[in-house]
Amino acid sequence: MKKDGMGLEEALDSLEEIVQLLEEGKMTLEESLDLYEKGMTLVKLCNARLESAQKRIECLTGELPPDLS
Repeated sequence: MKKDGMGLEEALDSLEEIVQLLEEGKMTLEESLDLYEKGMTLVKLCNARLESAQKRIECLTGELPPDLS
């Protein structure tokens, strides 16, 4: 796990668990909404981790996007 928070793999695992729970449909509306909110937070975290990894790869390979050159 990363020092500054949850790593991508851990976030994806948690997101998968949330999706399974929501698909079961055995929770109250409030519980479902809470899980959905947590899931959306995890999606944002995953996107941020992936964007960060992409930027690192671009820097390492010398393939910077035009707006960063």
